[in-house]
Amino acid sequence: MRKKVNVCRRLFQRTRNDEVVRENRKKKYLQAKRRYQEGIKKEKLNSWKEFCNVAASIKPWSQVYKLAAGKTRANSIMTTLRKQDGSETTSIQDTMKIMLNHFFAEVREEETLYHKNISKYIEETLNTRDDVAFSRDEIKQTIDIFNQRKRQE
Repeated sequence: MRKKVNVCRRLFQRTRNDEVVRENRKKKYLQAKRRYQEGIKKEKLNSWKEFCNVAASIKPWSQVYKLAAGKTRANSIMTTLRKQDGSETTSIQDTMKIMLNHFFAEVREEETLYHKNISKYIEETLNTRDDVAFSRDEIKQTIDIFNQRKRQE
């Protein structure tokens, strides 16, 4: 319908020499434009009525308040996953098990000497000659540098 309105508008705008033809095309364009706008209004109203009927069957005011506050969002739906054997999961529980095993797999390898040394090194406290405790003035100066509005006392 929009394409038809655009065609009528272009024909009307391009007609310059013959005033009778221009008037006829203008009337045709305005009539097509009016029908198009009425169709849009009708479809908007039907869409709103359908939305209200669906929303009212769940909770009458929840969707209206969410819409007014701008808090509507699309729901994400869990789908099936392909297992290692090529089959697909059949339930949400099965899908969740596959995901948990994939993302949080336990490492069952024996810890090597290298790994033990790294763990030991991380757990030790680091003391060097240059380590000096912070003074009150250093702490106060650092706090004063921060933005006053963001500082909580």
